Amino acid sequence: MVKIENGKAFREPVPDFLDKSGTPEALAALADLSWTDPSLGVQDSAWWPEENADGELGTNKKWGAEVLTLDADRKVVIVTHKQVNMTAKEKADRDAQIKADWAQRIADRRYQAEVSGTTIEGMPIDTGRDSQGLITGAALAAMLDADYVLRWKTLSGFVELTGSQIIAVASAIRAFVQACFDRESALLDAVADGTITAEMLEEGWPT
Repeated sequence: MVKIENGKAFREPVPDFLDKSGTPEALAALADLSWTDPSLGVQDSAWWPEENADGELGTNKKWGAEVLTLDADRKVVIVTHKQVNMTAKEKADRDAQIKADWAQRIADRRYQAEVSGTTIEGMPIDTGRDSQGLITGAALAAMLDADYVLRWKTLSGFVELTGSQIIAVASAIRAFVQACFDRESALLDAVADGTITAEMLEEGWPT
């Protein structure tokens, strides 16, 4: 609500002794306060609803001073703000924040892809960080013992793997994880050159 007095609009809260409920009846009463007790000092005032009409902020602009324009026919105050140029520091700070926000979004999306699992030789494999560590340890054991065999728990149950199969699975998981990081790197390059889009964040991840 914006106060109207002597044909001008300015910011002043609605007094507590008036109805501020926002109901149609309350709004109608606030639009013309000639009915109030003169001792309250608001007979020549009114409070009208406001409508924002700022529109879209221009490139390298920021919102400046507020402008209040009366729409007397509708008893509404149109609120706009002047657009002023950002300073060089403000632009630099904004751009740095945008890049930081993108970097965090991309890292979060890479992690989601990285730990989402993959399928290797028909086996659904967990690629969470714990699983990555376990298969690396198993691959090391397989390299040290040519006869090494184990039962590995996949997402669909246990399977028996020979040493060579263990090493192959570990290599495939490593390639899968690296592909996730490679995609993250490519997206960060797109951030740096200004070509990043929201759609790109969901594209190009390994499965």
